[in-house]
Amino acid sequence: MGEWSKSVGEKGEKIVDYFFRDILGYGNVLHGESIICNKPVKHKDKKAQGNRTTHGIDAFVSMVSPMEDQTLDVGVISSKFTSKPYPNSPKATFKEHFIDLAHTLECFKNSKLSADTNFGFSNVNKTEVVGILVWASNKSDESKNIISEISNIQIDNDLVFDKIVVLDNNRLSFFVDTIQNAKKEFGKENLKFVYHNTGLNNINLQSQSFGDFLPLQYLFSDIIPVRIAKDGKVELLIFSKDEFSSSNFTKLLDFAKGFDHLGSISATVLSFPDFNDLEHSPIVKKELARFGNYIHEKNLFLKKHTEDFRNY
Repeated sequence: MGEWSKSVGEKGEKIVDYFFRDILGYGNVLHGESIICNKPVKHKDKKAQGNRTTHGIDAFVSMVSPMEDQTLDVGVISSKFTSKPYPNSPKATFKEHFIDLAHTLECFKNSKLSADTNFGFSNVNKTEVVGILVWASNKSDESKNIISEISNIQIDNDLVFDKIVVLDNNRLSFFVDTIQNAKKEFGKENLKFVYHNTGLNNINLQSQSFGDFLPLQYLFSDIIPVRIAKDGKVELLIFSKDEFSSSNFTKLLDFAKGFDHLGSISATVLSFPDFNDLEHSPIVKKELARFGNYIHEKNLFLKKHTEDFRNY
């Protein structure tokens, strides 16, 4: 049993490393960090004897934020990979995972790891710490949306944290299916993540409007904007987690207009998980009447994340 648990844990670590390094572009993913627990009684593990002394951090990333000037983004990652399917009633298990990560975040701010990380970056005067709970299952497919099942859970008032994002099979697959396929189709070197104007990154956008890594803030988003530069042309490619509809289509077009800082965009491509040319093109043409700068199949194209014969 001990060897099996070790194998499951190692698999979870590989998944996290692959996701943050190969998919999201974080070149330095630390593993196996440990910090001192400052709240040994409050953070006591009910399954263990004695008070807690340390918190283990499964993975850790840090990067100067392109979304807010002079800000360091830190991701404290907890991997809860399971070889079993998600529970039919997942709230109790999820709450255990969530509380464990929240306790780690509470102690992280005063840890040596936090101080050393901040010391390693210059020209930053603020640190944003995001807890990232990667709850992946080896037996559940990506169609099961565990996040929707735990969205109304009651969280204890005494938990101390700023932000926690949950990545289940469904959400992990969205990022992998879109970004990895795009890297294979266009070449990894030709794809850059686009950083939109937040109103807090006026300085950054002047020098860095796109880059090799996906900001941690995008983990909360159902939209991924990327820049494709190939054969002397630049395309803006926007992936939507939501299925195609007239409202989602126009929402993406409004969103796309905010990337005029990229310059020289020859075409905008909107990608949906279910786009069907025969069914959806009439909706596209109707809605485009309100967007005079876009011409379907000229400078605006629509596609499905994973292409099939119906769209040729």
